Amino acid sequence: MFSSEWSLVLFTVLTQAAVGIVVISEFTRLLLKNSGAHLKWQAPAACALTALGLLFSLTHLGTPLHSVFTILNLGSSWLSREILVVGCFFAVILLLVLQRRKAPEKGATPLAIASIVVGLGAVFVMTRVYQLPTVPVWNSIATTFGFFGTMLLSGSVACGLIGSLENRSAKNAESCSSMAGVFCVSALVGLALKFIGIVLSMIALNNTDNYGMNALHMVADKGVDGLVAWIVMVCAGIGLFSWFALKAMGTKQIKLIASPALCALALVLAGEIIGRLMFYGTYMRIGI
Repeated sequence: MFSSEWSLVLFTVLTQAAVGIVVISEFTRLLLKNSGAHLKWQAPAACALTALGLLFSLTHLGTPLHSVFTILNLGSSWLSREILVVGCFFAVILLLVLQRRKAPEKGATPLAIASIVVGLGAVFVMTRVYQLPTVPVWNSIATTFGFFGTMLLSGSVACGLIGSLENRSAKNAESCSSMAGVFCVSALVGLALKFIGIVLSMIALNNTDNYGMNALHMVADKGVDGLVAWIVMVCAGIGLFSWFALKAMGTKQIKLIASPALCALALVLAGEIIGRLMFYGTYMRIGI
């Protein structure tokens, strides 16, 4: 039931987490005009995560030096588009980080908007890579809900952790506690997407009976423990994070969520890795 595709698991989870960090932090900057001074570490962290994810993706290739040739089929291959768009996402957020180092606010807004758009595009392209007619279990909108859910879940909690650490000693940290509300709402939306994705995945698994497969039975026989662990970890992580995020809003001290956010992020990432291993483990191909 569990896949051994660790390089792909880490690439997809880390990249989607990086996109979530950028989308949520930059949206918060645009929504809360005075939050920019409290959100300086998110883009660099996302840049580092994306670079790490790309390195893991190279280990999946038999000959990493040949990775440059993977983008030569842009017209027909979603895999080629994935590599290109994720590379563009990394380039855009790197430019954003460099721009803010030179001038924190001046001229950064267009790059911030571009990073949101390219990041969302990268996650969408990732979903298309796995929506293959020959793999009916993956060829479902459940894949889209699952990947975007991962983006929001991990991105929200990571933003909360980074923001609380960044502002632990800030004298006016209470002025940015409203950021915790944005992070909390984003996390809950991500959790809702994950649950919708689970339901749709069960439907997709059940529909494999039409192809003479027993994918749902495979999950029932071998994957129940993993599914329960995944749900418990993610729910516990988001529950812990949301509780302390709301408490931070009440006390106007975002630094209060540092330790809970660290625990929540560990739970969410562990759950997402288990879930992604199960996702790759449900690979069942039909036809040639």
